[in-house]
Amino acid sequence: MIAALLDHLWQSTLFAAGAGLLTLALRSNRASLRYWIWFCASMKFLLPFSLLTTLGGHLLVHPLPPAIEAAPALFAIEQTALPFTLATQAPVATATPPDFAATLLAAILLGLWAVGFVAVLAIWAVRWRRIARVLREAKPSPLSAPIPVRTSPSTLEPGVVGIWRPVLLLPEGLADHLSPVEMDAVLAHELRHLRRHDNLTAGMHMLVEAVFWFHPLVWWLGARLIEARERACDEAVVEAGNDPKVYAGAILKVCKLYVQSPLACAAGISGADLKQRVETIMTTPIASRLNAAKALMLAGCACAAFAAPLGIGMLGSAPAVAQAQDSAAQAPTAAQIARMTAEQQAPRKVVPLDPKQFAKYVGFYALEPNLITITTHDGRFFAKLTGQDAYEVYPESPTKFFFTVVAAQISFVTDARGKVAGLVLHQSGVERPAKKIDEATAKSIEMNRERRIKNNIPSPGTEAAARRDIAALESGKIDYNDMTKIAAYFRHQQEAKSQQDVKRWGPFKSINFKKVNPQGNDVYHLVFQNAQVDLIIAPLTADGKIAGLYYNEL
Repeated sequence: MIAALLDHLWQSTLFAAGAGLLTLALRSNRASLRYWIWFCASMKFLLPFSLLTTLGGHLLVHPLPPAIEAAPALFAIEQTALPFTLATQAPVATATPPDFAATLLAAILLGLWAVGFVAVLAIWAVRWRRIARVLREAKPSPLSAPIPVRTSPSTLEPGVVGIWRPVLLLPEGLADHLSPVEMDAVLAHELRHLRRHDNLTAGMHMLVEAVFWFHPLVWWLGARLIEARERACDEAVVEAGNDPKVYAGAILKVCKLYVQSPLACAAGISGADLKQRVETIMTTPIASRLNAAKALMLAGCACAAFAAPLGIGMLGSAPAVAQAQDSAAQAPTAAQIARMTAEQQAPRKVVPLDPKQFAKYVGFYALEPNLITITTHDGRFFAKLTGQDAYEVYPESPTKFFFTVVAAQISFVTDARGKVAGLVLHQSGVERPAKKIDEATAKSIEMNRERRIKNNIPSPGTEAAARRDIAALESGKIDYNDMTKIAAYFRHQQEAKSQQDVKRWGPFKSINFKKVNPQGNDVYHLVFQNAQVDLIIAPLTADGKIAGLYYNEL
């Protein structure tokens, strides 16, 4: 979590630096444009690039292409193809106790952040109470304006107070100190704040300041926002026909007689560097509008800011699953199965691995229709398939691990940014890719499996698929297109034996659903003339194909 926060902070800081360069390039243009650039830099703190990168990854690889969906034959034609199968393996605890030092550090940092967060909110609450008290004591004013106007005996400067129901709050006697022309200019300034919704955007940045109070940049951004919004209002007032000299004089009088608003979300007339602001009003010509070149530059920067993380996610996820897709794209040949089986059964050698390097692999992986859960405990590493015990795995490289209880290995795949995107299970001469999923998705899959087991609900389509397979065995015309490529391979290897068994069992009589086993596979009881058989069939793939089944003669 701390690493993710640091990534987000430096990315947001870099984004703000880019925004600063843009405002320099646009310094001769309208201040309102620079304001919105600064505002985007502020909002970037609330939008981690990782969200866009993740979205980009999902746009490319989710939902999974059929080749990956079809590959994980959890229950293949021959029982030896069952992942992790070992009847004598003792259960292994899978609980992952937290690292005490890391947990303590995280708790301390969280506590410090909470203290700062509450302190910032408390300061603003005190300031708001002062403004609210002034507002309660204010009296209605006969001045005509788009919003209610009230006058107060306080020394608070003129300003628009409130976000959802704004009120124009004026100090009593303001008109006695300003000429009618100056008064009109001051009112024009405040109404410009209203039309720009400056209180709302200031409130949004105050949220950023409260959450990221420890980062000096967010406070610097707040100052830039106030500076740009006041300059934008000044430009609008002057462009409306008010004399710059009269308007600047009105600002100076107000700042001399009244105190500045204590909150950025109660927009007044002061703010920013007063001397520079008055000089700008008096000497700077009306800001120029964007020309085609600058408009194109701004549009390109905006597109790049959002398209780049999306593209990184898409391009990063593609290589991560490419190897897995390639392994499932074609049905394995007998030679390939033999070669991979020999490789998987070869002796392995443990290499040292820092458990901290393994931490990034911990999580859930979708090996349809079940899950592989990767955990760590006391510096040891474990893998657990749904409905089975957890087995320890040993590193043979920083990305590949092997079991000692069965001839199988798992290798992890990462994207271009080094983020773990999935794993590949190497067993029984085949490779089954599994995409990494978040905890919420994993819980949903588990809840669905548990619901089916508890309520004894078969997976849709498995009975019809079982009947088709029985009929195909009896007729001797097996439709391999009804199966995934890997399941079809195993069926082909066992075709002769399966047909002999069916002939020995005699004519098929009936099929009845029996239960859902702990792995989430459906178990059907078959009655033949000369035998009774249990058929275990995995839930069908997304395109309705058989991922695996097994006949067990009773």
